[in-house]
Amino acid sequence: MPGLGLGHACGLVMAVGASLAFASARAGILGGLAPDDLIFARFLVAGLVMLPFLLHWGLPDLAGIGWRRGCILALTGGPLFAILQTGGYAFAPLAHGAVIAPSTVTIVSTIAAGLFLGERLTRAHLSGAALVLAGILLIGWHGIAADNGMPASWIGDLMFGASSLLWATFTLLLRAWRVEAARATAVVSVMSCVLASPIYLAVRGIDHLAALPVGPIVVQGLTQGLIQGVITIMAYSKAVALLGVSRAVLFPAIVPAVSVLIGIPLVGEIPDAVQIAGILTVSVGLLTAVGVLGLPAASPRAATGGPPPLSPPASLHNPAQKPAGPSEETP
Repeated sequence: MPGLGLGHACGLVMAVGASLAFASARAGILGGLAPDDLIFARFLVAGLVMLPFLLHWGLPDLAGIGWRRGCILALTGGPLFAILQTGGYAFAPLAHGAVIAPSTVTIVSTIAAGLFLGERLTRAHLSGAALVLAGILLIGWHGIAADNGMPASWIGDLMFGASSLLWATFTLLLRAWRVEAARATAVVSVMSCVLASPIYLAVRGIDHLAALPVGPIVVQGLTQGLIQGVITIMAYSKAVALLGVSRAVLFPAIVPAVSVLIGIPLVGEIPDAVQIAGILTVSVGLLTAVGVLGLPAASPRAATGGPPPLSPPASLHNPAQKPAGPSEETP
């Protein structure tokens, strides 16, 4: 089906974009930037890029999404999520985040999609998810098993887990509300920019911003803001709409594997034999989950008689038309 192919392509764009942003963030932190510098660069660029689109679609009703839903999406996929995800690395090694974050998103989102959205969890879904999680554990095994000299790493682990719960909630809401990818991106980006930028400037000050190296902060603006904050979240939102939650969440799960490969030229981290085995396991798991390796991967809800993945309600394309479902202001 053309929709499935486009959904898989969007998922791959999301995985590569997020992995590039992840490796770039590590390089930026190793180069002396602080996590909040990266967050500021992300939402400033993303907010400025998406502001004209939000104004075009309508600021009074947040592009037809509604203020209540828009605020909830910004809460789950905006600054709080970014602070928890990025700030966790101040307490725990990178391998902890690579294991905890995607595995939590995959497990929570897949189970919740079956329980609350009525998506059918096939053998392909479950087998692929199990392989993906096994591969993630192999990739991050050294960082978890070794004595890393960071006694407060449990704080970072809790932050990674909390950020993953927020992202899983964001994923489920996109699917449940049938929110168009571009409009969701515009709302989250602009609202996050309006909220995060003044706080950053008030806490850090103009002098701190002026003292930052221009080259690295521009690179972070492009990778964290344009790629991660706009392209990645838009591609992921589209993948959720086309594939359903239970399939789309497999793509965040391959981010650690892709990050390891991208990190070789960017930060000089070469995977060992265990990590390579993990990369291969994750790849096989993804191919299994999407049905490439032969296990039946029926469309979500196909066996339950529920509706297949739909495009957003007419009101999100044309706010003058009233949607058939509940009001946009009712979560």
